[in-house]
Amino acid sequence: MKIHVKRYGIVHYIAQCQNCDWDAAIFTKETSTQDVRNAIRKHVRKTGHTVHLESGSHTQYSLIK
Repeated sequence: MKIHVKRYGIVHYIAQCQNCDWDAAIFTKETSTQDVRNAIRKHVRKTGHTVHLESGSHTQYSLIK
């Protein structure tokens, strides 16, 4: 039996500040990963805070019969 692998790409992209309640994420199709990265850079430059970015991808594995 063969295994079929289907990759869906990034399914979530979330940034959180470690010093305050600031966050950014992809909430709609109009928001891109670049928008989130730009928001992170803007926040870090403005505040000097540390921001962590988490991205997750989705891959589906299934048997081909």
